[in-house]
Amino acid sequence: LPDWAAMHGHVDGAATDVLDSAELKAAIQQAVDQANESVSRAESIRTFAILPRDLTIESGELTATLKVRRAVVEKVYADEIDRIYAG
Repeated sequence: LPDWAAMHGHVDGAATDVLDSAELKAAIQQAVDQANESVSRAESIRTFAILPRDLTIESGELTATLKVRRAVVEKVYADEIDRIYAG
């Protein structure tokens, strides 16, 4: 995020402002659209959320081998997951 923000003139902006920017969402949507071109509809990403921070080993969200601990992430981001599936 800091690198993207600097490249797009958001050097002095707060991280929350950058996360909420339409420009960042459009850039991520473009990457998602490109990724979706190489998979079936069933495998495609239809909705995404930008989390306020990276998943880390220290927070318990990743294992030592950097695999996502789904149960932990589901608990921490339950409201965000519910919002995605409610829409």
